Amino acid sequence: MSNKRKLWQVFGPVLCAFILLVILFLIPWQNGEKSDNALFKASVSQSQTVFKGQSIKQAAFEKGYVPFYGSSELSRMDALHPSVLAYKYKRNYRPFLLGGPGSQSLTHFFTMQETVNQLSNKKAVFIISPQWFTKQGQNPAAFGMYFSQLQAVDWILGAKDSVATRYAARRLLDMPAGTASETTKYALMTLASGQKLSKYQTLYLKARRRMLANEDNFFSSIGMTNNIPKIQKEAGKLPGTYAYDNLRQFANEQGKQGTTNNKFGISNGFFDKKLNNKHLKKLKNSQRSFDYTKSPEYADFELVLNELAHEHVNVLFIIPPVNEKWAKYTGLSQTMYQECVAKITKQLTSQGFNNIADLSKDGGKKFFMEDTIHLGWNGWLKVDQYVKPFMAEKNHPVNYKLDSYYFTKAWGNKSDVKMPSTKSKAAADIKKLAQAGIIGNVLAIKNNKVILNESTGYANISKKVRNTPKTAFFINSVNKVFTGTLVMKQVERKKLKLSDKLSKFYPQVPHANQITIEQLLTMEAGLRGKDESNYGTPVFKNNQAGIKYDIKHNVIFDKRHYNQRVYSSINYILLSGILEKVTHRSYESLVKDTYIKKLGLSETEFYWDIPKNKQIKVAIPYTKSSQGYLVPHFISADKVHGDLGAGCLVMSNKDLYRATSAILNGEIIKPSSVQKVYTPANPAKYNAGFYNFPDFHSSNGSGDGYTTYYRISNDTRDVLVIQSNYPVKDYFKVRQMCNDLMENLIKAAS
Repeated sequence: MSNKRKLWQVFGPVLCAFILLVILFLIPWQNGEKSDNALFKASVSQSQTVFKGQSIKQAAFEKGYVPFYGSSELSRMDALHPSVLAYKYKRNYRPFLLGGPGSQSLTHFFTMQETVNQLSNKKAVFIISPQWFTKQGQNPAAFGMYFSQLQAVDWILGAKDSVATRYAARRLLDMPAGTASETTKYALMTLASGQKLSKYQTLYLKARRRMLANEDNFFSSIGMTNNIPKIQKEAGKLPGTYAYDNLRQFANEQGKQGTTNNKFGISNGFFDKKLNNKHLKKLKNSQRSFDYTKSPEYADFELVLNELAHEHVNVLFIIPPVNEKWAKYTGLSQTMYQECVAKITKQLTSQGFNNIADLSKDGGKKFFMEDTIHLGWNGWLKVDQYVKPFMAEKNHPVNYKLDSYYFTKAWGNKSDVKMPSTKSKAAADIKKLAQAGIIGNVLAIKNNKVILNESTGYANISKKVRNTPKTAFFINSVNKVFTGTLVMKQVERKKLKLSDKLSKFYPQVPHANQITIEQLLTMEAGLRGKDESNYGTPVFKNNQAGIKYDIKHNVIFDKRHYNQRVYSSINYILLSGILEKVTHRSYESLVKDTYIKKLGLSETEFYWDIPKNKQIKVAIPYTKSSQGYLVPHFISADKVHGDLGAGCLVMSNKDLYRATSAILNGEIIKPSSVQKVYTPANPAKYNAGFYNFPDFHSSNGSGDGYTTYYRISNDTRDVLVIQSNYPVKDYFKVRQMCNDLMENLIKAAS
């Protein structure tokens, strides 16, 4: 055998293997299109390989998956978890969970480098936990679990000299995982000093990126935890259709069943495994010295904000609470916690990140937390009240104003940062309303002080007359509040009983002998109209004639809805007629004497009397033509007469606030009557014109080109009034937004 042949037998296989490796890692490879099942599996796996991986995330984001950044709370997959809700109710988005124990801002900044193009002008959800903001900041060992050299190389090759770049390079040099490669280490040192990479460094890193990307393509999907069966199992527990009230009841039931072995409202399993009675004594007052107000995490968080801003990502930030009972036991300062929240909020809002769900004060609510620091049943449901409308709204370009001050140690160590003023937060919230299509008047009151009184748009486009705070709008169904209160006033005077049957006044109504006054007030009478948009006689004669016409031609009794709330104006039209019968006065005179004259309401009038009142300025309603142009909408006075007591008043924001606060403060009816019909409830219950939530009362009106959203806190000190004479893009989405804004207003410091 020749020497050449012997040499080939020895070195040939090695040479071939080397050539194959070069082909394998230096030539771009695509490991086939990721299947839908593989993407779903990856989105809920929370595996480290997925977190580090590039190709699987890129494929998922390109197919509509939305990144949900966070930490270990994302692993609490009960039935109300975002991934379960999206799967169960076939949402048009799927969360891609990116978070685990120890993942913090620095981790998320570098994982974002692998999906820069896929994030551009998209949406994301970011759960930012105050617990990240410790004195030490990011734990190096935890960072290493989620970090890959591909992340570093991707970032290095795209980096341009800036304060953010120099800071990120220095931070990565602090991490053992970041300096594991000498090439990466020297490149980071170059960037940290503000210098450009050499041509050799760039060429080498590009080749290395190709190798790392091929490696990722082959191996990032291996070893994924399969949580799909868990998601499917939890989804099977949920009601068939999405309804908040039903889900809230379900959450309470699940929470009650799952927290029976401890006094902290912590899930049984977590308590048995992590706490139990053996360890409790050691943990008492163990967190008294915790401080989240001074931390390098604030600068790391700024890296995340810089990346999101550069890619114009529309982000919903969620700030979770801690378990209030557990915090008291361990001595964790709630004052300190709120100072941290204020600092985070300041860092966000000052740079234009205004989409914030601040849940930090909800840790004492029932079944809100699953354990000591992680969201659970009602907590996840609350998150969904922000996520669902956020994902449903049309995406819009976002421009942020970054400030490099937030990279400084001065900011990281700054204490006594105040929560942004309620007024500035309210102004930011108004921008959200504007994006949702609200044009008109907004009044916000905090602790009986006006913090915002803003008018936009025109009351009369053709005459260029703008809306002003004195402009009155048609309030539609909010009128029912005043009718309901008038009914309670007659109950106080013994002219009516809530138990009186409808047959006593209008025996011709189907099943009137079964229907009570109280059921009319709560809309549980089983009545509705054949045509809800047209009540009363075609041409107005008088109030009673209109009601008789409705009874004969337009009233239906549906036994399926008896004793169930079904919204219909006919309930309050009938109540208005009953008021006239028991008082022997017109409904109009009752309203004028009880409200307009007594309270001095100068910007309130019945719609049909507007021509007689030269002082009141009423906005003209506008709708869109088939060509998409704004055109004035004509409202027939005959039609409005038909909605007697259900929707026939025009009011300014100021008058609406004055009248409703007078009702709830006992100026119109006795406090006992207020308590009877306007008792806070969870879930909210409708009675006498208001939906009564745990913390506030709500009433809404929409029709004929006008929209009104009204919210007032139980103590009447906080108020939100929104009225528009322009088309609203999504009435129900804005209604939920108003509920969220009201909760934020109540929580906000003065």
